[in-house]
Amino acid sequence: MIKAVKADQIIASILDTPLENRNVELKPSIPWKDANRQHQLQDIIKSVLGMSNVRDGGKIILGVFQKQDKTFEVQGMKNEDLQTYDQDHIYQVVRIYGNPSPRFEVSNIEYNGKYFIVFTIQDFLYSPVICLKNGNNNGTEPLVKGSLYTRTHKPETKRVNEETEMREIINLAIDKEIDVWSPRVQKLVPTQATKPLSMNNAKKFADELRDINL
Repeated sequence: MIKAVKADQIIASILDTPLENRNVELKPSIPWKDANRQHQLQDIIKSVLGMSNVRDGGKIILGVFQKQDKTFEVQGMKNEDLQTYDQDHIYQVVRIYGNPSPRFEVSNIEYNGKYFIVFTIQDFLYSPVICLKNGNNNGTEPLVKGSLYTRTHKPETKRVNEETEMREIINLAIDKEIDVWSPRVQKLVPTQATKPLSMNNAKKFADELRDINL
């Protein structure tokens, strides 16, 4: 079992007033068994891939039950479910579904005497995360090899099939390329011209790159 740590301010604030949004997904207590066939775990993997393609990533918190009226009840993980979570095994399973490998952490968080499994996902580093493997879940839309996934404002995790969704991911990738190349460009210009790009010039440069790529 994963060693428990106290909830930080961010997790505590989410659990104080549990609501889902683009960067937060809440799920009930689920055992981690055969993730390749258990549709609830396939949905978690899909959300990891989707949040990887969203600016600032997100968090998936297990141990929060959604009632019929769509409100959430903070129940915590069942002890028998909590015992099934092993960080190394989860990393191995999830990462075979995405390329480049999703960047995420799995934690056992204690809050008000209850325990929660929290997936903390970072957005992609350079390139969007593409699904590498078909899913076997029958409960919801299965994972599809070669697809991009995203998290919407609805909120939901879905396969990218609209121009605005694809454009947003492309723009995020361009912004990350600019972050990487700007310091290198500054080193190449003459010494007398090594002042950082002004905000206007940086924006103009970014807009030109988007025009080229789109």
